[in-house]
Amino acid sequence: MLAASNSSYTGPVDPDPTIASLQRAWLTLSRQAQLPGTDERLRREAGIDLARPALTALARLTDQGPLTISELAATSGVDISTMSRTLKHLTDRGFARRQRGGDLRCIVIEITPDGRMAVEQMIAAGQRVLRDLLGDWNEADLSQLAHLLTRFSEDFVRYANRDPNRQAATIGER
Repeated sequence: MLAASNSSYTGPVDPDPTIASLQRAWLTLSRQAQLPGTDERLRREAGIDLARPALTALARLTDQGPLTISELAATSGVDISTMSRTLKHLTDRGFARRQRGGDLRCIVIEITPDGRMAVEQMIAAGQRVLRDLLGDWNEADLSQLAHLLTRFSEDFVRYANRDPNRQAATIGER
């Protein structure tokens, strides 16, 4: 017999078919998005040969400006040694550069023009994929999807950041 490992267990599966449908859709999207082939296809579409961790680091630098290695690691959800390897790759390829911080005791990482171009190419490729996927949707459905998905995303970030064991998604949310 299995013991309940989570004290918040509330009983059987939620009988609401809408919740069950949302959960199935979310799991399907999450699984598909994490497949290596999905990543590779998007990188091919963008013409960029950078792994997901490198693209994540560039996106964080684009959104938040220059960051220390520890800040960048925290906002990307990886440890400092992993981020250091990622940054070596990015700096060797000219997508990011290291420079002295304001107090001269720390090193900050900033994105270069080539790094910004790589991010823009990935965003453009992602938008082309969405346009292709949603090409037969009408404007009202697209608008509603954008509104509801944005709302869901914001609510999920708030939910995730309430977990004291999880690092904040952005510097400003700590």
